[in-house]
Formats: sequence, C-alpha cells, structure tokens
Amino acid sequence: MCFFSFSQNVEHRNSGFSKPMNLPFNLAGSFGEPRPDHFHSGIDIKTNGVEGEPVFAVGDGYISRIRVSPYGYGRAIYITHTNGFTSVYGHLSRFNSAIEKYIHEQHYLQKKSELDLNFDANIFPVKQNDTIAFSGNTGGSSAPHLHFEIRDSKTEHALNPLDFYPRNFYVDTIAPQINKVKVSIFSKGYFYSAFRKNYYNLPIKGQLNFSEPDYAIDYNNYYCFSLEGYDKQDHSENKNGIKKIEVFQKDSIVFKYDLTEIDFDKTRMCNAFVDYNEMMNDSGYFYNCYQLRNNSLPIYMPKNNGFFSNEKTDSVAIYNIYCYDYNNNRTNIKLEIPKGNSITDYNFMNRQKDSISVSNRFKDKSDSIFLSDLKIRFSENTFYDDVYLTLTKRFVKNSVPIYNINAEFNKIPFQKSASIEFKSSIKKDRNKIVIVRQNNKGKETALKTTFDKKNFYAETKELGSFYLKYDTTKPTIEILNLNAEITNKNKFIQAKISDNLSGINTYNGYIDDKWVNFYYDAKNDLIQYNIDEYCTKGEHILKIIVNDKVENKTIIQQKFNY
Repeated sequence: MCFFSFSQNVEHRNSGFSKPMNLPFNLAGSFGEPRPDHFHSGIDIKTNGVEGEPVFAVGDGYISRIRVSPYGYGRAIYITHTNGFTSVYGHLSRFNSAIEKYIHEQHYLQKKSELDLNFDANIFPVKQNDTIAFSGNTGGSSAPHLHFEIRDSKTEHALNPLDFYPRNFYVDTIAPQINKVKVSIFSKGYFYSAFRKNYYNLPIKGQLNFSEPDYAIDYNNYYCFSLEGYDKQDHSENKNGIKKIEVFQKDSIVFKYDLTEIDFDKTRMCNAFVDYNEMMNDSGYFYNCYQLRNNSLPIYMPKNNGFFSNEKTDSVAIYNIYCYDYNNNRTNIKLEIPKGNSITDYNFMNRQKDSISVSNRFKDKSDSIFLSDLKIRFSENTFYDDVYLTLTKRFVKNSVPIYNINAEFNKIPFQKSASIEFKSSIKKDRNKIVIVRQNNKGKETALKTTFDKKNFYAETKELGSFYLKYDTTKPTIEILNLNAEITNKNKFIQAKISDNLSGINTYNGYIDDKWVNFYYDAKNDLIQYNIDEYCTKGEHILKIIVNDKVENKTIIQQKFNY
C-alpha cells in the first residue's frame, strides 16, 4: 500500500552538508512540531543558554537573502546552494564583519531598522564552513538557540534538516510519551458541535490499555480521538513533536500521518492537525488521529480519515495506535471503545439570555452572518469542516454594543481571513477608532482597521467578541540608561516602548536631529542603539519618536554625554 506524504522515501544524506555549528544536535524544537497557526519549519539547536556561538555555511553557495526583523527569525541569513537546496539560519545576534558592515550601511542608506534584502550570486558568495554569523536570541526566540532550516530551492518547501546528516548526529533513544487520549462523539454532520468528550490519563511506560464499560457509543453517532503528548531526546529536556502516528483496527491500517515536508502555503493547517480548542486553552498539543474534510495537508493516507461509527455486529471496537519519533522509537496504545445506545443527542442550539442572537451553518461556500450593525463575511473553504456559528449582541457600560461570534462548544480555526464590516454613525475622531477582538481570557487585540463615512472594516482569523473602541492614548517611551554618562563599556542607548491598544507602528531615534539605527526587540518592548560613528565624543541631544497604528505620537528628548 502506498502512503502519500510531502516527499516519499527521499534520502538527502548524500548532500554533503556540514553542521551549522560545532555543537551537537540537541534540540529545543523539532521539525514539524505544532505551534499556533504553523508547523515548526526547522530544528532549534541548543547553544547551552549562551549567545555568540559561530554559525557556519553548511555548503558552497551564496547569500541570497538577509532579514533584520523584530519578529519571527529576527536577524536571519538565507544561503542558496549549488545542490538545489537553501539553508536558513535564524535568531542570529550578529553577522560576520563583512556582512555586518554592509547591513550597517543599508540601515543608514534606507533609514530603516527593519530590512529584507535579496542578493544576486556575486554579492556574498560563501564556501562550506565559512563563518557567516553568530548565534543569538533575536526575533520571536524565547531563549538563545539557532533556528536552522533546509528548503528545496525550487518549491521553497521546508525539509527536515536531520535528513541531511548521518543518524548518529542525532541521539534519541526515548520513545514518545502519550499522556492523554481524548475521545469526541458527535452527531452526523456536526463535528465542531461535538457534544461529549472524555479524557483518559495514561501511564507513562509500557503498553497502554484502557476501556470503560459504561462509556458506550450510540450506533447513530460518530467518534474520533486525539492524543496529548510529546517526544524527548536523550540530552534535552525539551518537549518536541511526534513525527508519525498510525492507527490499526483488526490488523488493518485506518489512519496515518507522516510529516516530512512543509509547504508554507499550508502551514496554517497545523490548526487542524492538532486539536485547536485544546491548544488555544493551553491544555497541550492533542495530535488528531483524524483528517478534517478541508484539511488538505498531503501527509495523510489517501483512504481513511479517522472518523468511526460503531457497527452493530461487534460489542467493542479495538484500536492499536503506534506513535513514532524521528529515530523510529515507538509507543504503543491499545484503545477499546464499547458499543451501545446509551447516549442521546445534545441540544447545541442554546442561546444567551438577555441578548439578541442569529445563527447559521457554514459549509464550503462563501457565506456571511449579520446582526444589527455587524456583518462578517467568510470566503469559501474558510473552515476545515461544516461549522454552526451563533452571533450574539449584548450591551455593557456606556451602551457600547459587543458582538460575540462563536461555536457552542469549541474554538474554531480559520484557514482564511474573515472580513468584518461595522456600521457606525460616530463622527468624532473616526481615525482613532479600531475594531477590537477580545478572546475568552479577556485579552484585547486591536485589528488593523480602515473606515469610510459609514463603516469600519477589518479582517480576523479568530472568533471571539468584537466591538469598536477609541485609541487616543499615546505610546510610552522610557529611556533606561542615560542617567549617567555612556562609557566605553556601556556603548549603547536603550529605551522601553509600549502602546496600550493598537500597537507600535513606527519607532525612530535621532542624535542631534540625525537618524540613528535603533533595533527593536519586540518581545521585550525594547529599542537599542549601539553607539557608532554617528555619535562622536561630547554632548548630544537624543530624540525618540514613536507612533502607534492610529498615529498617536510620542516624542521624548534628553541630553547626554558620551
């Protein structure tokens, strides 16, 4: 039998690549492991908690792209190789001296702190094992490490870097650990309104068997299951992803996934690869042993999708589940599902009291839902399966209407953005109004909002509560280290910047009214200027200007000596 995946039976170990660092492959993150909205597209190589480890080109080629960003990979280098692959190095602290000099010049030439530069082959050619940069903790990184990727240069799909190296480079003898099994039961055609879920805690080692005699599933219902767990490596305490799961029933395979390649156009489908509801509730990653209808990731078997209904002929359904890591260490689970007729349908058409509601069932086609002054449009195949949504309007203090759109029991992932149209006759300071989404934990996110004389517009990829809100508060700026003179040992200026709602849009620093390059560390709300040739010895005036996304502006000035 042939199983489809991104690339079948492909051996890359003859590529001739060397290691990107003189460090073992002890991983803080594995290839393909799930994250909110995306799969992890490389491996995270631990650097023993320090920055500044030399990073090497893994093969001959040329630097084809350099990014400097406060988000994502932070400072990153892309190398196009002569063998058809591209290597990516992320979260770098700095580049080698020649690249650093060039990037420094580009910052001042473009007067931009964030750069995304592409290069021809003759600008920065590299040889295998050339030092190109040094490891760091920039961008979205939460601790020092090197994010390392290998991509197919033609398709730009990410491949597992471990496939390019001998097996003994990656030491892992520990099988995946499965902690819980979640069984979801639902009426035909209403997967996202699953009306009963049971969780089973599992022992840590050995074959895992369980059954519950009074947990009987009606013949008219469907069920599926998910596994919560992770994989660990011998020399790392990090909880990494599970590469492959197979499900057998009566010695026949009924479900399988094997994640070997990542198409960035489909990476958001990670929200359907795992149980989205559990992930968004911070309950861990539950690996779905089923494939939703509009989840088109080519990592699954072409035949069965992991949804089951009990046959009347047998009293119990028995499933054997095998979970594998990259080194084929395996954990076995035996799952028994008793059959019966003890479950009745749940009425998922509940409504909030003291509110106005409308409901709609969304299928694959374009559709919308509207109530009073709010309309939300969904394009075709926004959802991974049919969804029954309720839009509710309620009022809070000052009679501000709040619209909540959600499913009855689950958080629902989107593959595409939904369009929001908010009708409002407010005339005062319309340019300071944003559409806000609030999640179930009360966290507010201001959406990028446009407006005309009648409406406000935004897009969202999440459900939740939506309302209009004024943002008239200016960003805050706090200079951290100018109370004393800057010395040769303290050659930087640092400031903390933040905004209460719409978010930071632009940030610029000036020395004596001349632009200087401040790097934005978004995860820590810091900007930092490393003293360079644009700040000579003597007395100066520092000016920092920060704008938020509705153009509230803060300007701060301060004298200092260097």
